[in-house]
Amino acid sequence: MFYKMLIPSLISSVGFALSDMADALVVGQRMGETGLAAISLCLPIYMLMNVITDAFGIGGGVRFSCLLGEGNEDEAVRCFNRIWKTAISTGLLFAVTVNLLAPQILFILGAGEKGTQLYSSCQIYMRIISGGAPLMILNVIFLNFLRNDNNEVIAARGFIIGNITDFSLNIILVLVFDLGTAGAAASTVIGSAVAIICYLPAILGKKRNVLRISRAGLDLRQTFSCFRIGFSTSVQNLFQLILLLTVNRIMLNLGGAAHVAVFDVIYNASFFIIYLCEGTAEAAQPLISTFAGEQSEDDCRQVRRLSVVFSVVISCITAALIIVFAKDIALIFGISSEILPTAVYAIRIYCTGAVFMALNIILSRYCQSREDDRSAFVGVLLKGILVPMPCIILFSLLGDTAVWFAFPVSEAAAFALFMLYYVIAGKKRVRLDESRVYRVNLSGKNAEISALLDGCEEFCDNWGANSSQKYCVMLVIEEIVTSIVRNALGHTPDGKIRITLIAMPDGDFTLHVLDNATEYNPLSGAGKAGHQTDFDIDEVSIILIKKKAKKYLYRQCTGFNSLTVQI
Repeated sequence: MFYKMLIPSLISSVGFALSDMADALVVGQRMGETGLAAISLCLPIYMLMNVITDAFGIGGGVRFSCLLGEGNEDEAVRCFNRIWKTAISTGLLFAVTVNLLAPQILFILGAGEKGTQLYSSCQIYMRIISGGAPLMILNVIFLNFLRNDNNEVIAARGFIIGNITDFSLNIILVLVFDLGTAGAAASTVIGSAVAIICYLPAILGKKRNVLRISRAGLDLRQTFSCFRIGFSTSVQNLFQLILLLTVNRIMLNLGGAAHVAVFDVIYNASFFIIYLCEGTAEAAQPLISTFAGEQSEDDCRQVRRLSVVFSVVISCITAALIIVFAKDIALIFGISSEILPTAVYAIRIYCTGAVFMALNIILSRYCQSREDDRSAFVGVLLKGILVPMPCIILFSLLGDTAVWFAFPVSEAAAFALFMLYYVIAGKKRVRLDESRVYRVNLSGKNAEISALLDGCEEFCDNWGANSSQKYCVMLVIEEIVTSIVRNALGHTPDGKIRITLIAMPDGDFTLHVLDNATEYNPLSGAGKAGHQTDFDIDEVSIILIKKKAKKYLYRQCTGFNSLTVQI
């Protein structure tokens, strides 16, 4: 299942990397170090925008998915409409604030004296990017919600077309019409607008899943709840913002705009390492979350091992290629011959930390996937600011050649400290007694259900289930599991299903049903278009299950279906 999810995730990651590199690549070719420095100095504006985007987009997407799993379609629609309306409002406020306070912000960014080429380039780039904030934020919001609404094809199409538009306009506006940073910023905003247009048919058209525009008013409490879910991820951008401000200031003091330009080159070159590792983590996340919910530690460790090995291998290969072609990469970004040796040297030093960069990303996301928020936050805190900040300040005191060592050293130190914390915290972590877990694996359409029912009944009796709980467990297995085994698995060669029943310490029982069958939500009684089945679950049974269950959640990911029922 891991490899099924890996390929599309990596393709998407490469797209993100190329998208983020587009401005620097084209502007560097036309404007050289000044253009690169301007974009690098304005990166904190992007980071601040991403704080908003990730908080609403990721948090809202998670909440939307959970509501769909609970069968609450109306509330899911209201959630979507609250989020995109709040996001646009926040984007407009962001745009107005940045443009009103532009001189003060440019001073903080280190744009230099008013009237210089660097200042003018920073100013126009920042004003256009911030002015397009509502569109850029809305683009990511729609993308996240479409993915959670099983509209992956439309989401991917809009993403690709938007990026192609961005890159094409970069070439036209910057290289042909010589509009400099203004052309780069405008192309980014227009690319977001085009992507939104591509998404709209799935939201406004007749052929859609759940997403649609409604008159749902703002609910600050619900919106804040979504923001809180996503903030654990968006806080990384906040740390990166602070770090970028510090690094840019240090580079300006050490070597002026040229050093800032070199930093922008290595920052963009590292995108391939970072995004490929992020793509690996994205592929592993749903599997780890599912296995963690099932209390299947062996499966969690196996997926973690696969993701670690793959990310380390791919980061080493990518870093080796970047090191070998460091000179060519620097020239592609428009670095002049005067500072070319510095750029090549800096790129190669930076890439020596690739392995630790990969490990930090994978292990932090592993903790997030297991809902170990404390460990995930510690990892982000160490890697994001606590370790790199003193490292960069310390190495900068040693001179302009030593400062580049701060980046690989901080990655290695952050990894070592995080592992130390994780081992110590792990000793205090309370794990569920294995005797509280009953797990059965079934294969094929003709799998025997009676033994499963007997085993679950005995397990419920052993752990003191009341009559209502036992009835619900038996009902779910009898109706839901039987239907999947006898029907849905028939559409999948080598179909398998795993049932996990857990006696929770609080007296509840949690039933997990995991299968590799054709996409099918047994609580809806309908298959996906193109995979319609000739079976139906009695509506009365579905109503009873939904009524008696405390919570229920269905998720479909590439390669498997997952249903969780809390009783």
